[in-house]
Amino acid sequence: MIPVLNNFPSAMSFREALRDLLDGAKSLELAVSYIQYGGLNLFQQETKNLAADKIRIVFTDQMGITQPSAIRHAIESKILVRNYTGSETYHPKLYLAYDHLRHPIKFLVASSNLSSAAFSNSIEAGILGTDKNSLKIFSQWFDQLYRSQSEEVTPDLLNKMEINWRRSAPKRVRTRLAERRLIIPEPKKLLPIFPEDLDTLEDIFSTIELPIGLLNLDYAGNNIRNLGDLKKVLNNWDHVRNISDKKYNKQRSELKLLGFTKEHELTPLGKKALYAADVSEIAFLWCSWLQRANDSEIESFNDRLKAVKRVMGQFWQLKTEVRNFFLENINNHEEKLLLMAIEFLCNANEIVQELSLEDFKTLMPLLEQNERLPVHIQKAIKDYLDNKGSRGWEFPDRKIIPLAWKDTQILKSF
Repeated sequence: MIPVLNNFPSAMSFREALRDLLDGAKSLELAVSYIQYGGLNLFQQETKNLAADKIRIVFTDQMGITQPSAIRHAIESKILVRNYTGSETYHPKLYLAYDHLRHPIKFLVASSNLSSAAFSNSIEAGILGTDKNSLKIFSQWFDQLYRSQSEEVTPDLLNKMEINWRRSAPKRVRTRLAERRLIIPEPKKLLPIFPEDLDTLEDIFSTIELPIGLLNLDYAGNNIRNLGDLKKVLNNWDHVRNISDKKYNKQRSELKLLGFTKEHELTPLGKKALYAADVSEIAFLWCSWLQRANDSEIESFNDRLKAVKRVMGQFWQLKTEVRNFFLENINNHEEKLLLMAIEFLCNANEIVQELSLEDFKTLMPLLEQNERLPVHIQKAIKDYLDNKGSRGWEFPDRKIIPLAWKDTQILKSF
């Protein structure tokens, strides 16, 4: 028997124990209480040499902790996942490795679920072993669990899980953020991330949709980044349309990617925008078109524009204090990181609608520690912080366009 303890120098960590378990394994069985998206991604990194259909997992959605997005991803990856159906509390963490003849060869019994925290610095304890009698009993127990006490994950079950998770996750997140504020009253940069913070980030970032949407119109390229640039290009349309060189070719391409041109000709949107009095009117026209257009029409210009609908709709579902702070501080450089946190998290689902401004302030410094964030979202956050999300704050677009979006919604309601 080998002791398994995270952050204890003379013992294996959970991640090291999992690697040892996989050495020589041809298939794997897991009975774990809950699965998080980031934890599943880390697990898949470790099991990349195993065929996904050689992995069987029984989990539970009791207490609404297992993330439906993680289960969807597991199914799409061809991992065999089933949901526990018994009435008793389901709380095992058993990992079983088998050889090519389906004989159990090694077990790991630990406190670790499939979560980012378990692969990191959470306090975990367990035993890695090869005792034949234990292997036989564990294997028989799992087989009975899989065949008789679990069910296939159907679309209907996933929908029920989604409802259960969305009911419990926001309260869980807000409670953890409040507890963090008690420990660290003032948000600061590069503060430690605790295991509980990883669970908070998991709950939020498991719902992030890609590509990342912005609360401005920087969806085309590097020349037309803001409403002012767009108006200048439209005002110069005769030259842009007729002269073939690198600069104007790029501007024509970017006008198309924003829906203002097609086949080198102005669209109905482009014709109206050409005669717009100011950038606010252009923003209103653009938002109005996006709200009326269906997905297939939008995709014919630029698939990324669908993200505009998603993030604008989410922004106006945030708490009033969060929206007002964002709109009132849009050009306040000292608040830029907090503004970016609000914009980025408009790409999450309803869970962010219940976050207060203090909650966003508590989350803000956590975003900077990218290497500690759930692995599946690290690249998107880095790209956002380094590129699209970091630029354009000197312009008022992130105020003008959301307000235009709201105005067009009001008109649609009449």
